[in-house]
Amino acid sequence: MELEPIRDLLVKAYDTTMGEGCAPETQQSIEEFEQKHNVKLPAAYRALLLEFGACNFGDPALYTVKELNWAYPEFLEVYGEVEKEYELSADLQPFPIGGFGEGSMAILDQSSGKIMMLFHDAGETPLKEIAVDINELMTMLAESAIWVQEQMN
Repeated sequence: MELEPIRDLLVKAYDTTMGEGCAPETQQSIEEFEQKHNVKLPAAYRALLLEFGACNFGDPALYTVKELNWAYPEFLEVYGEVEKEYELSADLQPFPIGGFGEGSMAILDQSSGKIMMLFHDAGETPLKEIAVDINELMTMLAESAIWVQEQMN
């Protein structure tokens, strides 16, 4: 249900050259990650991983479960430092879903569904909203992959 509004677009994007090598995750690999780290993947991210898999259609590149095994502990450490340095909303429930080329992380705020960039070198603000939800993020990434494929043809 989560991805229904953009399913056709995702199918087309994952069928591009940039989608080659992307494979759906197994329920077992997700459950093993969740048990190991005592955390639940956000529902929308879980749905994407199970049906399509992680993708690298541009920035951010979404994490596979294997990548989450190193990215999640790193995120907890980085976010802990950010919380000490900045006054962040207590309502935030961030979960890392991907990375940007320059070292920043894409996080999904589980309380609002928003996708934000957690800056590597924060400056005045450590977070910036980049999409209202995972469907908007995936629409942007999928359209980019399709555009690149069209340019190659």
